[in-house]
Amino acid sequence: MLYKFSDFDPATHYVVAPEGMNRLYLNGFGGDVVATWMTKRDRLEEIEDFSTYLNTLYNQEVQDLPTGCKRILLGFSQGGTTLFRWLHRESVIADFLIGYACWIPEDINLLDGKTDLSGIKSLYTYGQDDEFLTADRITALRSIITKNQLNIDILPFQGKHKIDKEWLMEIWNTKLR
Repeated sequence: MLYKFSDFDPATHYVVAPEGMNRLYLNGFGGDVVATWMTKRDRLEEIEDFSTYLNTLYNQEVQDLPTGCKRILLGFSQGGTTLFRWLHRESVIADFLIGYACWIPEDINLLDGKTDLSGIKSLYTYGQDDEFLTADRITALRSIITKNQLNIDILPFQGKHKIDKEWLMEIWNTKLR
């Protein structure tokens, strides 16, 4: 994930990219090993674990940030779903929230969450050729956004289910003001 920010100026951008605590082979029993935030086994315990982990990491990192620094939370794919679950469970201060090609959990009421999402400028972006986010899934996602009264700008881009470095830079330069 961090290499996606390689074109950002490190003098003005401090990026922390936590990784899911579980590992699995990308292709069944072989190939690349990738991280994942949650599996269906012990799901509720994993949600508790990653919420504690993210909260500890967040509190550790923000204490050294300069005054006036913008706090931008970005979650890609399963990490975005994790981000929404964490914000529901914990009180987090942020200026911007970016859901990037993720699912917003339909099994929690974000209106009752500990983080007040109405005070965070939010956007949701996804590739128009994303193999996981079909037109039906985007319609269902819009229903979840409406049900939770989320004020989220939805910004599709030309691409697939991956973080596009150029689009990421475009978001940072034009949408996070």
